Amino acid sequence: MDQFRFLALRDEMHVDLMGVPFELRPDMPNEGLSASRDGLSHSPRVEKRLIELAAKEGERMVLPDLVPKTHNAMVLAELGRDRGEDVFWPLHLDIFREYFVAGRDIGNRAVLIPVGLRHGIPESEMVEAWDSGRYDERLHEFRHLALHLGIKETPSALICNELLIGSRPYEILRAAVQRCLVRPSTIDHAE
Repeated sequence: MDQFRFLALRDEMHVDLMGVPFELRPDMPNEGLSASRDGLSHSPRVEKRLIELAAKEGERMVLPDLVPKTHNAMVLAELGRDRGEDVFWPLHLDIFREYFVAGRDIGNRAVLIPVGLRHGIPESEMVEAWDSGRYDERLHEFRHLALHLGIKETPSALICNELLIGSRPYEILRAAVQRCLVRPSTIDHAE
């Protein structure tokens, strides 16, 4: 649900945001994993909290047993990023909803193709991006950067030099942005 908070921050505080992909389990099998069988389930308390947070954002949330391999979804999101923020963020939210609202396997290309089409991305371009590995190096670099920063879970946010790992209340994110906006610039401007 943090993407809703990030977008609210962008709109309220008029700041630029960059959604950075982080493939949590890049070595996962293509068919995904079972949360219950493979020890990836959340505790009942955490699941209840996630569903409550979603409801607060006006979203219905399901927590499917399938933990999908997210690489195909991330490639699709990068296609959207290359088309600009006005495509990336709505596409990103649609991919999120496919999994957490509809309970669909976002590792499955047949699930993702209609999502991309809704955002003006031709099927042939999606298939080419998946098959060619065009975005693999970019996704690898983002993952390497995240690991270097100490990120090992999602969601996470880097606001100025403050790293916030895990889902955080809106007020915490907002306060971090405010601290960032009032800091004096450390960039030496040459005249």
